[in-house]
Formats: sequence, C-alpha cells, structure tokens
Amino acid sequence: MAAVFALVGVAPAAPSATSGPTTAAPPPSSAPPAFSLAANTTDCASNVLSGMSLAQQVGQLFMMGVTSTGPTSAQLSEISSNHLGGVVLTGDSAAGVAGTLQITNELQAQATSTAGVALSVAVDQEGGYVQVLSGPGFSSIPTALAQGTMDPTALRQAADQWGRELLSAGITLNLAPVLDTVPASLGGGNIPIGYYQREYGYTPDVVTSHGTAFASGMADAKVQTTGKHFPGLGRVTANTDTTFGVTDTVTTRHDAYLQPFATAISQGIPAIMVSLAQYNAIDGLRAAFSPTVMQGMLRSDLGFGGEIISDSMAAVAVSDLTPANRALDFLTAGGTIVLDTNPADIPAMVNAVIAQAQQNSSFLAQVQAAAGIVLEQKYRAGLVACPAAYDPIVQHYQQLGGSSSFLGQPSGSEYRIAGGRAQNYAGGTIYWSYTTGAFEVNGGILSHYRALGGPAGFLGFPLTDESGAPGGRYNNFTGGVIYWSPASGAHEVHGGILGHYRALGGPGSFLGYPVTDETGTPDGIGRYNIFTGGSIYWTAGTGAHEVHGAIRAKWASLGYERSTLGYPVSDEYGVPGGRRNDFQHGSIIWNQATGTTQVI
Repeated sequence: MAAVFALVGVAPAAPSATSGPTTAAPPPSSAPPAFSLAANTTDCASNVLSGMSLAQQVGQLFMMGVTSTGPTSAQLSEISSNHLGGVVLTGDSAAGVAGTLQITNELQAQATSTAGVALSVAVDQEGGYVQVLSGPGFSSIPTALAQGTMDPTALRQAADQWGRELLSAGITLNLAPVLDTVPASLGGGNIPIGYYQREYGYTPDVVTSHGTAFASGMADAKVQTTGKHFPGLGRVTANTDTTFGVTDTVTTRHDAYLQPFATAISQGIPAIMVSLAQYNAIDGLRAAFSPTVMQGMLRSDLGFGGEIISDSMAAVAVSDLTPANRALDFLTAGGTIVLDTNPADIPAMVNAVIAQAQQNSSFLAQVQAAAGIVLEQKYRAGLVACPAAYDPIVQHYQQLGGSSSFLGQPSGSEYRIAGGRAQNYAGGTIYWSYTTGAFEVNGGILSHYRALGGPAGFLGFPLTDESGAPGGRYNNFTGGVIYWSPASGAHEVHGGILGHYRALGGPGSFLGYPVTDETGTPDGIGRYNIFTGGSIYWTAGTGAHEVHGAIRAKWASLGYERSTLGYPVSDEYGVPGGRRNDFQHGSIIWNQATGTTQVI
C-alpha cells in the first residue's frame, strides 16, 4: 500500500510535502461492462459463488485493517457480521512467526459466515522500512532498492524463504512487490516510494527483472502477491496517504513505465493494487475511480484477470468522498477488492454496496463478477472448501476406489495447509494444490514426509501417487523424491544429487535405495546422500558425483572430503586393469588383479 506510513505506522513519518488539491471527478453515469473471468473460473469457485447470499458475495469484496499485534473485539465482530473476505495486518509487530500464527488463526476463526471460504490474510512485507512482521522466525528483509542489486535468481530464492515464513505465520497474501519505477533524477524526492527505497531500481528493466523475481519466489512458497501501485507512483512527489490531490502529469496509457506490471501480469501475478493518485495524461481521474485505468488498461490492454485491489481507502487522497461513495465508485469503475485500513469505514461501505446491488441489476452483475474473481483466486490459494462434486481431493479419492481402496474412510474434515488443502484417511492422506493437483501419500513415505514438514517443507506438494520401483516405492514431490524399501526405510533425495541419481538409474542401479536423507558435509561446503551401494557427493563447484566400493572405502579412510583429495569430480570409471575416481586434488585407482587401491 502507499498507505503504510501514515495509516499503518510501518516507518517514520514522511517529510512534509504538499500538492495543490484537485477537484474529484465524479464517476461516469454508465461504466463499461464489468470484466468477466467466467472462462477462467473453476467449477468450484462458480458453484460456491452461486450458493452465497448477496451479503456474502459483497463481503468478499472487502479487506479490512486489523491490528497486527492482536485484533480488537470490534474488529473480530466486523469480520463475521459483514462476512468479510479479507483482512490486512496493520502496525508493526515483533511477535514472530508463532505469535503471528496465533493471531491469524484467531482471525480465521471469525470466517464462519462466508460459505466455507477462508479469509485472505494480507500484510505489507516488502522489506526495509516496509516490513510489518518481525521477530523470531522472520528474516530481516532488505529494502527493494538493495534487493535490486541482487542476482534475480538469488532474489527469487530469498523471496521463497521470506514467503515460507509468511505462510508459516498464516499469511496468504503479500501486498508486494512495488512495481513502480522512480526516475533516478527524482530519487528520494519521490516521497511515497523513493524516499523509503521501495523501488527495485531506476529503470523499468531493473524493476521488471527484480520485482518479478520477488513475486515468483513468493509464489514458489505458495504466498500470493500484489503488484503495486498501478499505473505507477514513481513520478509523483507527494504521498496519497497524507496529501489530497496528488497528481501524475507524465504517465500515459501505453507508458514504458508500465513494463513491470505488464510482465508480472503475463507471469500470472494474482493481484494488482491501483493508486489513488490522479493521472492527467490518461483521463484526469484518480486511478482507483477510473474505468480507463482498470477496465481499459488492466483488463483490456494487459489482459489481467486477477484481483484489482484499491490502495487504502482511509487515505487523505480520497477524503473528499464518504466511505460509502469510495467503495461504490471504485467497484463501479471496475475494481475488485476495497481495501480500507480504518475498520470504522467498513459497515457504511458494505451496506452501500448491498443497497446499490439490490437496486441496480447492472451493478449487481459487477458485484457478482468481482466476487467470482476473488473466489477463483482464493480457490487457487487453497482457501475455498469446494462442494464434494467439485472438490479435486474428493474426485481423486473416488478415482482411487473411495472407501473400498487402501485409503479407507476419511478421518476428520478437509483442511487448509501450506497454500493448498488436504484430507486424511485411515490409510493415508491426499494433498492438493492448484499448481500440482491432488495426489495421495501413505505408509512409511507419508510418515517421513510429515517429519520433514509435509507440504510446508522443502519437498512441497506431491506430484504423483505412491508408485512402485524395483524392490520398493516412491513419491515425487515438487522439491524432491522420497524413496522407500523394506530394508532401507524412507529417505528423501533432491536437487543436484537427485538429478544425478536418476541419471545413474535410481533405485534400480548399483546404488540402490537411499539410506540417509540429503545431509550437509562436516566442512559446511557440500551435501551428500548415502545409498545401499555407495554415495553421491555434491558441491556448487564440483557438481554431483558418485563414489562406491573399494574406492569409497579408501577415500573414507583418508577423511572423505576433508582429506587432501577433496571432493569427487568424476564418477567411478574404467581404466586398464581397474577402476578410477578423480577428486579435486588427486585420484584413487583400484587394481582389479590385486584388489588394492592407490592414491595418485
């Protein structure tokens, strides 16, 4: 949000800045038809939508600010009484992951009147001055400007970790990344973005590469993201949080500075936040009240099908309108979710939208289309309990034979987990996420999977049902494989070691089944797995190579990788009269005739 400072209190107050007030332009009397996501909406989301009352549908269109250190009783009451679809944590909290999870669980417990749809729980976790959540379990995230100096692949990996922390705390939506480009000539003179180093760089190319890397990392962690603040706050000088009439006189409908947003949309970012500034070179309206910006530029020009979220409607930039009119004007112009950090605004907003929908069939259609978009994105985040006929877990259970299969009867209810859903059965568990589909895990593999963190761990969600391999079983996961045999038990293999293990033939090769999980070497540099027939060692510099038999025994006697030989740089291979492995600083040769080994 642009409203993080004055309204949420994430960072020190911005320096005073003024801009002449601009008279608010009224919304058009008849807006273009609402964008429809019908072609992309799953049967589950559509069915849940059709079963909702109007009040429940309207509630999905609101995201209310709640205190990050613990919601008040009034805030909790607003969630249930207005069937709210989302909340955003406001104000800094040092409660850590465990403390924040208690709070988000308390919030989710209020979502009892939403037709089985959980809350979107959002937070501003950009980094630097804009990091609402800290404390045990949360990393200290650098500013976006510092992130912009990282290699994009490294940034994606870091954002994956930051996202896992959020997910563990019950956060489903990060109101980041900032995709605004601040010209270098303006820099810190841009109060809402540049002053706080919230931009990834000073060119659209840098913002694109690093903003999308951040979003991709969060998506890897199953946390949804929000690109903001469309069509850009990088060229203004004043902050819409604290100043009325903030105006951009430069940005055009097809501006080069829209590139980061366009790329993020093409990569599937689920939400875009629109600015509260006025854009004179587009249509002279504030973006959050502009059909041209939301339905023309976002929906038509860029083909965006996700959620269009307002910047906080508690900002000074919209103080000329009543809360009710802010919500009505935003939704009429094509918005999807009204975000307001002031809980006192919510009742009037919700009531006004319900009343207008009851009186105006065109507006009702817009409300229902917007609610459909919200439910589709929530379905993809594992926040929707689908009716059995449309539930992918139930469908897979039936394909496997239902209660007469090895899974047996369901145990308890389906539940949310790590950005997806799961159902326990007497004989195993079926896990589902939108990107992987539904697959079962059972027996010893399931026990080890759970011990490693289940879908919230590095293995992620399953990609296959349990399958047979020579002498054993395995499940593929997004982050690796767990193999099981009666003799070896269940162990995981992943990354470069897994790739090499598969290339050598996997469990059907001379290596056989793993007898350890991947483990770090004592020197802290490499990784290894031990198998029944040998070992595979990996480092970033040497790659993955196997060592087995007499050569491995000799290397072990010398101290493995801590010996003068270092790590293997080849697999074992044939030479005249024997076999050989090459290492970083020498080789070991095995003599077939004598059965002895020699270090050279």
